[in-house]
This record gives sequence, C-alpha cells and structure tokens, in this order.
Amino acid sequence: MSSNGNNKAISTDDRLKQAYEILSQRNNNRALSLKDAGTVIRAAGYSPTNGELKKVIDTKLGTTYAHQLFDLKTIEDLCTGLKKRSEREVHDSLRCFDYERNGFISAQELKYFLSTRGEKLSEEEIDELLRDMDIDQQGILSIEQALSLFFVGDYTE
Repeated sequence: MSSNGNNKAISTDDRLKQAYEILSQRNNNRALSLKDAGTVIRAAGYSPTNGELKKVIDTKLGTTYAHQLFDLKTIEDLCTGLKKRSEREVHDSLRCFDYERNGFISAQELKYFLSTRGEKLSEEEIDELLRDMDIDQQGILSIEQALSLFFVGDYTE
C-alpha cells in the first residue's frame, strides 16, 4: 500500500481521487478523456488493458464515443469489479531488472518493461513518461521512482 509522507496509508479510492484531480487540473478542471480515465484507473492500482476498459465502459455505459468525457463518479463506477494489481507484484517485476540488487534499474530496462508488459505503450508514450523521471547520466533511476509511473503516492514495501 502506498503512503503519504506521514506514513498514513493511501487507499485505492484516495489514489483514484488524487490521480483524477491531477489530470483534471491539467485539463482546466474538466472531466477526462477516455485515455486519461484509463491512466487514472491504472494509477489507482487497477490493471485493465485498453480493450478490457472499453468493454467495461460499453457494458456499463453503452457505446463509447471518442470525445466522451468521464467525471470522477463515473470513473469510480467503472472500477467496480476491476482486477487490482498489487504494488508488490509490480515492484517484484521491476526487481527482475535490478541485477545488482541495489534498488536501481536502467531507463532502457524500464522502457523494455513498459513496452512488453500489460498494455503495450508506444515509443512516444514511453518517452513522455520518462521525460519527468530523475534519470542520472548513466541512464539509471530508482525502482521507487519507476513505481511512481504506476501508482499515485509514495511506494513503501
């Protein structure tokens, strides 16, 4: 479970709200696109592929349109029944690339991870995600920072 700086656990609902608020603010406090709704859902610890998410939306809301927007309540409703992924599972998957067992992986390995696991990301999407990462001159970043791509809040083991 994630925690904030005060060692207080952050629930899945809180993560969902935090991720929604962040993306909504970037969108001038408006409801989110399907792509951003998927990002919020995954940041909260759920793991649907884009196809699975579209199927859930079609089942719960009917036909989805490219320009359709999703408010927080709708996103919360979509999450009902979705499979959650644990931070431990993602952490353990990333540790496979931590050959020295020092808590760090290369950006190249993270790119490989992001392009081969779950919903495949494009090269451009991966580069956008990595743009804000604190990658050192040798191309190394901490696993904890990599986890921030998948979960809102600080990761704690």
